[in-house]
Amino acid sequence: MKTKRMWSKGAVVCLLAGFVGIGLAGLFVVDDACAQIRPAMVRNIDEPALQPFRAAREIYIDMDNEQLLVTTVPAGKRLVIEHISWYVGAQTGHELVFAGLRSPQYGTYYVYLQINPPHAAAATGYNIQDGSQSVKLYFEAGEEVWLSASRGTAGPVDLNIVIQGHFITP
Repeated sequence: MKTKRMWSKGAVVCLLAGFVGIGLAGLFVVDDACAQIRPAMVRNIDEPALQPFRAAREIYIDMDNEQLLVTTVPAGKRLVIEHISWYVGAQTGHELVFAGLRSPQYGTYYVYLQINPPHAAAATGYNIQDGSQSVKLYFEAGEEVWLSASRGTAGPVDLNIVIQGHFITP
C-alpha cells in the first residue's frame, strides 16, 4: 500500500514558525491584559495607618500580687488592644486566681482576664491554666499599660501573656 504525504516539509516548518510567532505575540498581549486586572498598590488616606503591636511578657508571681509594665504608648499614637492570650504553668495546687490590665500601675482596670481552672499537664505534679479572649481596649499617648496578677495561697506561678493589637495615629 502506498501512502501519500499530505503536508510538505516546508508547510510544517511554516506552521510551526507561525505557532511560535503567535505564542510570542500572545505573551505580550497576555502580559498587557494581566496588567489591567492586577491590583494596584494604593494607600488609604481616609483612615489612619495601623502599626501592629505585640507584647509577650512573663511574670513570676511569688508574692500574692505582682505588677508588670507591659508598654507605654508612644507620643502621637493610640494603642488599640484586640486580643489577649495567656498560659500558666505551676505545681499541682498552685494557681492563678486573678489578672487584669490597668492604667496607671494602681489605676483603673480596663479588663479582667477570664481565669479558667487548672487542668493536668503532661508532666506529673504539674498543672496548666490557659485562656484567650478578644477585647477592644484603647490607651492614649503617654499612658502606661500594666499587668496585675495574683496567685492562690498554695504557692508561686509563672504567667506568660501575649497582648496583640495595633497603634494608630489619631
